[in-house]
Amino acid sequence: MCHHGPMARRSTGSPAVDPVEALNIKTSDDTSATAVESPERTADDDAGLSLEQLAAISGVPARTIRFYQGEKLVPKPDRDPNDARVARYSPAHVERLRLIGELRDRGLRLPAIRNLLHEGDATTNVADWLGLDASLRGSWGNDAPLILQSAELRDMLTDAPPGTQAILEEGRLITRQGTAWLVPSPALVEVALRLVGDGVPIDLVIEAGAILQTHLGRAAKQLIDLFVTALAQGFGGDDDTSSLVEALRPIAGDAARIIFAQQLERSIEALLADTKRIQKR
Repeated sequence: MCHHGPMARRSTGSPAVDPVEALNIKTSDDTSATAVESPERTADDDAGLSLEQLAAISGVPARTIRFYQGEKLVPKPDRDPNDARVARYSPAHVERLRLIGELRDRGLRLPAIRNLLHEGDATTNVADWLGLDASLRGSWGNDAPLILQSAELRDMLTDAPPGTQAILEEGRLITRQGTAWLVPSPALVEVALRLVGDGVPIDLVIEAGAILQTHLGRAAKQLIDLFVTALAQGFGGDDDTSSLVEALRPIAGDAARIIFAQQLERSIEALLADTKRIQKR
């Protein structure tokens, strides 16, 4: 598929807004957050950081920190030895906020983050999850999503029949993002347009894709469940993540292609044997 002009890469998916997003969460990497320079420290600060200082250092708004405390994602602060009404935070709170921001950036929702932080050794759990995330995510192809401007989308659909854009939208192969367009899977759109160019109606292409997504999605989930169970039973020894990736990679590629081709051949043989069905053409 030919693209024209600069195109920004963007992550896939559009999860529903959760309460934290409504609170305008800012991570420490967000320069639009509260200024990251810590306010002037006083002698009283030796007991720990105030809420305002924690917000300034971490880049997370004070109201979001309070929300995290209520959700039991951040431990309760200590109390100032000279005034028990004043909360004092430690470097551990700064690190916890940084960690929550990193996990959210990787797509985890708050309940999943809470589970990681509260099951046994939180540091080990998070390290294991981050290792698994790095090993598994993005291992299955180079089909990164794209943002296309309207002119670029028009260029891409130049040779497609009228109505193609609307059908691509209905099939969620392209999604409007303000004045631009998100293409979650450029490779899939390329295949669809190639089929359209060969004379296959676009609505038929979209329906075929939906069938594949439904059944292959179910197969993918069942395969993951199968291998996770095997890992729990000792498969892979101490190098579980590596074993899972190496086992799934050929199944996702060669084995899936071979098995699907075999199933197509069987279905074609059944069609040819069913003369009544052929006569209904």
